[in-house]
Amino acid sequence: MKRPITYYSNPLILLLLVTSFLACEKAEKPVKLPPKPAGDLRVIQLDLGENYESQVFLNIFDSIPLKTSVKCSDWDLAFESKSFGFRITMNGGAGVLIANSGKTRFERVNDPEYLHYRWDEASGGDSISLISWCDKNMMSKDSVYVIDRGILKQDPYRFYQFKILGVTPYSYFIEICDIKGKNIKQIEVPKNPLKQNTYFSFGEGNPKFLDFEPYKKDWQFCFLRYRWIYYEFKPPLLYTVTGIYINNENISVAVDSTLHYENIGFKEISNLDFHTRRDIIGFDWKNYDFINGRYKTRNHVNYIIKTKEPQPKFFKLRFTDFYSVDGLKGSPKFEISEIHP
Repeated sequence: MKRPITYYSNPLILLLLVTSFLACEKAEKPVKLPPKPAGDLRVIQLDLGENYESQVFLNIFDSIPLKTSVKCSDWDLAFESKSFGFRITMNGGAGVLIANSGKTRFERVNDPEYLHYRWDEASGGDSISLISWCDKNMMSKDSVYVIDRGILKQDPYRFYQFKILGVTPYSYFIEICDIKGKNIKQIEVPKNPLKQNTYFSFGEGNPKFLDFEPYKKDWQFCFLRYRWIYYEFKPPLLYTVTGIYINNENISVAVDSTLHYENIGFKEISNLDFHTRRDIIGFDWKNYDFINGRYKTRNHVNYIIKTKEPQPKFFKLRFTDFYSVDGLKGSPKFEISEIHP
């Protein structure tokens, strides 16, 4: 038999009952609450490998930030995936270089290591090896290029020849062969407009396109090895670094070293300049301490992130470590929090 529920409509009776109940209760000891977290501060740490062998795509606003991780050496070329995109870039972090042979037909190349090789700019600007593969109407100039895939690649898979036959809103079409001008293959590299790039590897006799990049709406940072050029040296010094490319379709970034991280608010960021250059964060959030023989993060440098939305949001970020709990390098750690109006 269910116990009936009693309803009290007289407030005086209810007050007497409550007072009687409280009089019988034992006094509780006060509980000391833990300190309230500062705002919505989040701390993210990832593992690139002690030799920085991983390329990692992150959504820094997500509760599960890691979206994709591949080997930096898995690809040679990246093909822009916009419907009317035509830009092709190289994997500088793997040591890739490209030369225009000056020919329009595949022939045997006897000394490929002595060609005039060029590189891409870390900024993603127009000064790149393949910027002139087509004319203003995106018609191929039919040039034969030679790719050096880097000194770690073993012969006969280090050097290849290739031509870019054309591009449509849906695909690129390329033709490749070995350095002797043999084993010619035609390959289609499909576009996916929901992503920034489709990737391509010449492989070890097994060329293929790679579709590992997350949808462009799903990431903001890509940690990877890439090439930095020191033009103050003659000839220019090509140096491999480990840093960040931003997704400049989603965010822009301002860099500041004058403000205290804890004090940064809307008022403090109003005069900052925001940029979409892909290496705006780059690699110099850390430097090498030669005295102690280890990397040290420049945690006085602040990165202010602005999202590209109808109502943009702002976040502040700084790096705090480059080592894992086991003391191994290649584990960038940073903290990020939203800047509220």
